[in-house]
Amino acid sequence: MNQCKQCGATLPENTQYCLQCGTEVPRDQLAAQPQGDLEFLKPALTGGLFLGVLSAIPLIGSLNIICCLWAQAGGGLATWLLNKQRPGSLKYGDGAFAGVISGLIGAFVATLITIPIELVMLTPEAAAQIQARMSQVPMAPAMRELFAQFFSPGFNLYRTLFWLVFYMVLFGLFSMIGGILTVALLNRKKTD
Repeated sequence: MNQCKQCGATLPENTQYCLQCGTEVPRDQLAAQPQGDLEFLKPALTGGLFLGVLSAIPLIGSLNIICCLWAQAGGGLATWLLNKQRPGSLKYGDGAFAGVISGLIGAFVATLITIPIELVMLTPEAAAQIQARMSQVPMAPAMRELFAQFFSPGFNLYRTLFWLVFYMVLFGLFSMIGGILTVALLNRKKTD
């Protein structure tokens, strides 16, 4: 809280005049007031849920082929929501951090949604077709056995952990890019 230079009264935040004596508060004194910390968790949760759900749905998730579209959109959404807390004052680091957090949350969400989808879609017949295709590819027998175990029907812990780590790296990176791009767009609108 600032104090009036004329009468010493305590000034409420963002006030232009002293409530006691009516003296105008200088602009530099208003700008010096500390701003509250940004709350990253809620925007990142929203962005992460958005990108995780859309990335895990089979046909809709295929749009991630276009530069990880859903990951960038999730990072952008988190940054846009973060900007609502303190409009026009986000830095590129804020957008990057919000994007990374939303990407990591999205990785967990996508992995959790992918588990039941794989249980339904990876039937013994589908696994047999994959193994038949793999038998046509020249590779070492140990590698072929590894792929056979990886694409076995039912729940597979190693496959789930692989997808989790893969999503964490991919979504974290592209969500960060989406957050940075959103800050650039918001700053561009501010200068227009």
